[in-house]
Amino acid sequence: MTLLRDLNGRTAGACLGAVLALLGLPVAAGAQAPPYSVALGPPPHSEIALRALELTPAQRLAIYQSVTKIKKNSAAPIGFRPAVGALVPATIELAPLPPTLADLVPQAQDLHIAMVEKQVILVDPATREVLAVVTQEPASAVH
Repeated sequence: MTLLRDLNGRTAGACLGAVLALLGLPVAAGAQAPPYSVALGPPPHSEIALRALELTPAQRLAIYQSVTKIKKNSAAPIGFRPAVGALVPATIELAPLPPTLADLVPQAQDLHIAMVEKQVILVDPATREVLAVVTQEPASAVH
C-alpha cells in the first residue's frame, strides 16, 4: 500500500490537517470524544434522568385532572416524544406547578408542567428534562 507523500515526507492526511488548521477549520483528533456542548443539553442518562419522579396513583390522578383543566393540549413537535429523560423543545411552553398540586406532591414543587399529546409532563425547568409523564389511566402511566 502506498501513501501519498509531499517533498518533505509528510502524508497527504498530515498536509490536509495542516491546511485545515491554517484556514481556521476544526481538525478532529483520531480517538478523542467530541467535547460536550451546553447548547445540546445534558448528556443522556444524566443524574436528573436517573431520579425519575415516583408518584402514587392518587397523585397521578390529581395531577392529570388538575392540569387538563388549566393547560391546553399541545401537539408534540416533530422528533419529540414525551418520555422520562427526554429534553422538552423550547417550542413547548412550560408553567410552574400550581400551588395546590405542589402541596399534594411536595417532591414536584419546583417542577414545571405541560400537556403534550394528552399526557401531562413534569419537567425540570433548569434543564427542560422530563422527570415524569402522567397519562389519563393511572394504572398504565409511565413514570
